[in-house]
Amino acid sequence: MIIPATQKLQNPELLRTALHLPTEGMLAITPNQLVYLDVDNNYIHQLFPLLEKKQINMPNYFGAKSAGAHITVIYPEENTKINDQDLHQKHKFSVQNLIVADIGAKKYYVLLVASPSLLQLRRRYGLPDNLCFRGYSIGFHITIGVAQV
Repeated sequence: MIIPATQKLQNPELLRTALHLPTEGMLAITPNQLVYLDVDNNYIHQLFPLLEKKQINMPNYFGAKSAGAHITVIYPEENTKINDQDLHQKHKFSVQNLIVADIGAKKYYVLLVASPSLLQLRRRYGLPDNLCFRGYSIGFHITIGVAQV
């Protein structure tokens, strides 16, 4: 797997705001088998406006069949069927850094997060510590903005 090019961003106001948001969520799954931690939508609604570049778009995560703000735990491409008893469980996480990652033709503005319980869950299913997204190896994160390269 490829490790994407990343750059740590300095945005003290955004990080300060993020540190005041709830740091737990409930494990859920979409119809296409994306397993995610459902987190407070303010991770996008409050933090996106604090990104400083005008060409960044809000992630398209809102609508009738969308996950909203979330931390991906298992991508559908990872072909792992999760047990029902693991769903609807609460998990805690901590905000680590704000970075931008270049993946394909997009730049993703994300908060890197750490969650020992989500890491244990991935390991229990025989998955590597990092997620596999379109051939890229990435850590747990909350996407707050996306830009075309």
